[in-house]
Amino acid sequence: MILQFKYYNHERDFKRVRSFYIDNYETTYPNSWTFERWNYMIYFIRDMFEYPTERLESTVGLWENELGNIVGIVTHEAVFRGEAFINLHPDFSEESVLEEMLDLIEEKYAVQVEGKQVIKLRILEGNTELETLAGVRGYVKKPEAVETTSMFLLDKELTLPNIPNGYRIQSMADNNDFEKRALTFAKAFGNYGTEDQVQPHSYKELQKCPDYRKDFDVYIVAPDGEFVSFCLIWYDEKNKIAMLEPVGTNPDHRKKGLAKIAVYEAINRARKEGAEKVYVGDGQQFYLSIGFKHVHKHVVWIKEVNS
Repeated sequence: MILQFKYYNHERDFKRVRSFYIDNYETTYPNSWTFERWNYMIYFIRDMFEYPTERLESTVGLWENELGNIVGIVTHEAVFRGEAFINLHPDFSEESVLEEMLDLIEEKYAVQVEGKQVIKLRILEGNTELETLAGVRGYVKKPEAVETTSMFLLDKELTLPNIPNGYRIQSMADNNDFEKRALTFAKAFGNYGTEDQVQPHSYKELQKCPDYRKDFDVYIVAPDGEFVSFCLIWYDEKNKIAMLEPVGTNPDHRKKGLAKIAVYEAINRARKEGAEKVYVGDGQQFYLSIGFKHVHKHVVWIKEVNS
């Protein structure tokens, strides 16, 4: 089997990569991303961290079969932190292909940490083929560094908890205020007032994404009109799955059940469209209390490479 390698070209490949994640979901997941992670990386994270498309085109790698179809992807999340992800169709999961993917990662993805060039590779727990190869190449498993995915079956409509007096549910379809939406994100994720504070233009960019829906970008409005909690849900119509990305609450308004209300509202909207299950890339007790269950884990494997 001979696969052709190409670097990602945004104009040519964005939709092709998106289709890979959707069309191969039942075969490749959870060894592969779901489509919203690709969308969110390209349209939001990249803009938030001012990561140019040209840099994606020199770091994201694609492998194509003899028909020109994408069967493998090596990517990061447009934040140069040494993180690497391998997405590969199992029909093409051969050692020679994985070796090529790791070669690209080790050439392009290392970042300096405490004076050392480090790579942090995510590997699905139980993927013995990749675990074995990574171990041979000098990667070390860090069991304490885990990315957990949780899932919730949507067999019935969720009953929303009572919303506190003065608060109300809206979405970006009701009031498309980029300033307020960016501000509540910054406060929820702790980058408010820092040089990394998310700016309104990142939300404008996000809305250019073909899979973004304003009515699925749910938030809670406080009595003073500030947006204080939010849940953006994505829906893959072909596979009837929904994904939460992201969820957050302004610290000044926590402990009021607002995030749960936003999550329930977003899930119900996706369920009405036909979603049968919803995923979230998190394993916190908050999600378990709602009814999510842990379904798989990706563990970080670290390697120091020569600079």
